Amino acid sequence: RTRVGVEGSVDGSVWVRREKMGKRSIPQSRLRLAWLDSALIVAKLLGADGNRRGGASIKTLTLRDDVRLKRPTHALVCETLKHVPITRLALERAGVALAPDFNARSDGVGGRGAEAPHGAAADGDGFYARLRAPEADGDAVPRSLAFVLAYELLFGAGIEEEESRSPAGGNGNGGAKGGKGRRGQPAEELAMLRAAKAIRRATRSILSESGERDAEGYLLAQPGGRALAAVPTHSRHVRVNTLKLSVDEATRRLARHRPRVDPHVPDVLVFRPGTDLHDHPMVRSGEIVLQGKASCLPAAALEPKRGWVCVDCCAAPGNKTTHLAALVGEGGRIFAFDADGKRLKRLARNVATAGAGDVVSVRRADFLEVDPRGPEYAGVRAVLLDPSCSGSGTAGTRGDYLIAAARGETVDGTVGTGGAEGGADGARKFDPPAPHGHHPRLDKRVDALAQFQLRALLHAFEFPAAERLSYSTCSVHEAENEAVVRAALPRAAELGWRLCRAMPGWPRRGLEGAVEGAECLIRADQFEDDMEGFFVAVFVRDERSIGKEARAARDAAEKSRKNAAEERDKEREAKRARERGEEGVRAVLKKSKKKGGRPSALFR
Repeated sequence: RTRVGVEGSVDGSVWVRREKMGKRSIPQSRLRLAWLDSALIVAKLLGADGNRRGGASIKTLTLRDDVRLKRPTHALVCETLKHVPITRLALERAGVALAPDFNARSDGVGGRGAEAPHGAAADGDGFYARLRAPEADGDAVPRSLAFVLAYELLFGAGIEEEESRSPAGGNGNGGAKGGKGRRGQPAEELAMLRAAKAIRRATRSILSESGERDAEGYLLAQPGGRALAAVPTHSRHVRVNTLKLSVDEATRRLARHRPRVDPHVPDVLVFRPGTDLHDHPMVRSGEIVLQGKASCLPAAALEPKRGWVCVDCCAAPGNKTTHLAALVGEGGRIFAFDADGKRLKRLARNVATAGAGDVVSVRRADFLEVDPRGPEYAGVRAVLLDPSCSGSGTAGTRGDYLIAAARGETVDGTVGTGGAEGGADGARKFDPPAPHGHHPRLDKRVDALAQFQLRALLHAFEFPAAERLSYSTCSVHEAENEAVVRAALPRAAELGWRLCRAMPGWPRRGLEGAVEGAECLIRADQFEDDMEGFFVAVFVRDERSIGKEARAARDAAEKSRKNAAEERDKEREAKRARERGEEGVRAVLKKSKKKGGRPSALFR
């Protein structure tokens, strides 16, 4: 990697300084796969409409099965988007001809020719043909590819001019549309190499005019620079699936990565930022789960006891569900609801991988249509509600700030509105929420979500024998958090519910003055707490508030479930005996004939 900066000379001129950060670890011929994948992903992200429809998160796209070099591609996409504010301007000043990206909103990363293997030419038109619109100028470089290659030229490992070799397609014309150049190198790379001096000269001029010494300083000086800088700093968190192994055993087996146990969630291990465990055998076997610490807070704060029956109201994709299953153990029971069929399939797969199939009952249903007073839910003692939300707390890790800045939207990391609206100059405004501020102006989507969240919370209060309930969102907006709790408190009091100060050692609490009992609420700050932004409220009620009838029904349900579990255990033991050929065989003790001898087993 290299870093571009500006230094002054005796006569006051400036030039681009390239500091070597290390040798290229991947040959350019293979790194080209990451350039192609990164350009396809950037094109898809920048081609999404104003409501992000047609796009997806950076993480989702870079972890697709058809992305071969996942880790380099993810890093390159993030860095490319981060630097677009300066590379776009440098390309424009250098006079580099850009072509629009082709079919950026199509399904799949690749758009046209998405079925072609990576590294193969699409339609015989060249290595980067999948990015090029048919009507594009043959000398122009597809926009997103230009952003990727400009980043590599200025800040990355650079683009090497390759030795002459036989062209693998194309007509030998360096300007042929999407073809190979005269040296066999893709024409787009040759075009960027020819413009390299002009691009560096333009970058030098931009930095000089801004008064910044390097690109990092330039980006930090832009509106929302703090938000952009905070994106990649979180530690890697991993939850140990205690249904399969202990935290100590997991720590021992992962010792080379130097994990430490999280101080707040005891079954979570903390690793250095960037630790890559996606292909680790323990992940594939379900022994550990790649789950953010913030996502582990709801189940940890709920604190269900071993053997309890719980409800996960909006369960898919299932990380919180399997966390609950690990906490209640094999003697417990989890009812997991989700209305979406595709998400439910993913939930079922995750439950199976975690070995929680005997604990979790997966059900396709809209939680608002579930009858909490139905007889099968009489034994429910804890409820976890994590409904759909704006996701504003995960904007940093999803890359929303990077995408917004790259799309030319105003990014303001200091004034939180929770919404998006037109700025004074006609540009779309993207406002990341302020870490601790109130959010008075909300868009219609957040308002609609808050109404749904309130209905779901009021519905969750209705389980007659429940003793504990957690309400959580990955949002930082007051409207989805403290405001929902405030609106639900009157009904909660009628049913005997009250706020509980869960996780007493947690340092950050609810917004002061936003709701009575704000000191009981849990907040996580995505900039300061080494995790995504999150909110958790825990409600509790004592036995007297539940009522005799509900308690009797709960006790009867627990007794019935216990008897059924004993019968299942007997059946399993009988099955094992049959498999060992021991059915009908029992051991009796026969006294030894020798004086003082111990009794020995005699099988009949």
